[in-house]
Amino acid sequence: MSVNKTYVSIGYASFGVLMGFSAFLVWNIVFKQPWTAAMGGLSGVLALWTLITHVMYQQDHWRTWLKGLKFFFYIGLFFSLLAVVAFISFLSIAIVNKESLNPRSLYLSCVWSFMSLKWSFLLSLSAHRYSREYADISILSDF
Repeated sequence: MSVNKTYVSIGYASFGVLMGFSAFLVWNIVFKQPWTAAMGGLSGVLALWTLITHVMYQQDHWRTWLKGLKFFFYIGLFFSLLAVVAFISFLSIAIVNKESLNPRSLYLSCVWSFMSLKWSFLLSLSAHRYSREYADISILSDF
């Protein structure tokens, strides 16, 4: 019996939501580092959008709302660009300030910026794949 790839993607995105939101809480409450908390929270939100994308595909809701897939694709591209800019900024500030590796350093903000980049890329990728799958339906509905 084979495992459906969509179920694996749903599980992976659910794990990403839990990790992102837990990073948001830990770096806000325990370590008092708002930049790492913000990037962890952004990673959790992007993982949640990716989870919503997979669940809506599983329940076949995208068939009636193809413009939503395009919207999710462009949101993923926008946050990819934002995550790259944040990664470069945090890395350059951490190098200039000669920070050490501790929970309050900006190097961990770089890590969570990269995680946000990963989730925004996966959001765009899944939206693109699902819209390609439904492309024949949009062609037929034009007539």
